Amino acid sequence: MKKAESVLKMLRWQNLFIIILTQFLLRYGILNVFLFPDHPKMMSGLPDFSLLVAATILLAIGGYLINDYFDIRIDSVNKPGRFGGSIAFRPKSLILFHIVVNAVAVIIGFYLAYRLKSVNFGFIFPCISMLLWFYSARYKRMPVWGNVVVSLLSALVVFMVWYFEFLHLRLNPSDFSGSISALSETNHYFFAYGLFAFLVSFFREIIKDMEDIPGDQAYGCRTLPIVLGIQKTKYVVTVLIVVTMLFLAFGQWTFLNRRWMLLFWYFLLVVQAPMAFLIYKLYLAKSKDDYHFLSNLCKLVMFAGILALQLLSSNL
Repeated sequence: MKKAESVLKMLRWQNLFIIILTQFLLRYGILNVFLFPDHPKMMSGLPDFSLLVAATILLAIGGYLINDYFDIRIDSVNKPGRFGGSIAFRPKSLILFHIVVNAVAVIIGFYLAYRLKSVNFGFIFPCISMLLWFYSARYKRMPVWGNVVVSLLSALVVFMVWYFEFLHLRLNPSDFSGSISALSETNHYFFAYGLFAFLVSFFREIIKDMEDIPGDQAYGCRTLPIVLGIQKTKYVVTVLIVVTMLFLAFGQWTFLNRRWMLLFWYFLLVVQAPMAFLIYKLYLAKSKDDYHFLSNLCKLVMFAGILALQLLSSNL
């Protein structure tokens, strides 16, 4: 039982669940309701879409494995006892599993590219795999760059759904031309959710760096809290949170104009209020546990934003 719990923790199962939920809600909460309401057969088949989600999950798992491989010494300080002597956590095992899951993800990616008649789509998967490798080996030890990479990859979870369905729709020129106007408005929803995912991931990653200062500092990492110090980093995080709240406020203003009151109040109470609380707790935070709590709170904000997709679809 303990070994199974350790494996689930290593794979960050909560993050994997959020990825799966995000992609399926985008499909059924936005695309199915807004872009394909009268012509559901124009949407990609569920087996192919499920393969897309599986490939995304495998790439995420591969990223976690290679990150743990490069961070074994750092985690011995920041997360003591994490590897626990189990063979599943030994460096050679991490590399082997990383290679296997990435290979399967890339194969799936090129299979889907064949189905979509787009070679470019297939190359996205090895590029993501390489980016995750370079992130773990180098970028995460640099100020800001590592945070930006992770945030971009979070936004890519949203973008992949849009790009997949766009390429599938393009296979039939008559369907594609008839969907241009609906596609244009759908793009706005995807852009908004991609930006939300980017911003929340960005300030969460910086908060995680504040939590991991002891190990990062011991092994020569140059993360933002180490370069700027805790207090200045708190100012940076506060600015990012405020920017995110202003972005959401613009969305809420749109909801008011369209009389989508349920969405307005949902974002105000379930998304905006926790972010305001996040700022308050950030300035009180002093210990590693405090920053860990803030990191989890960011994850809940992300989760709440994703669940709003279902409410959004009910207003379309």
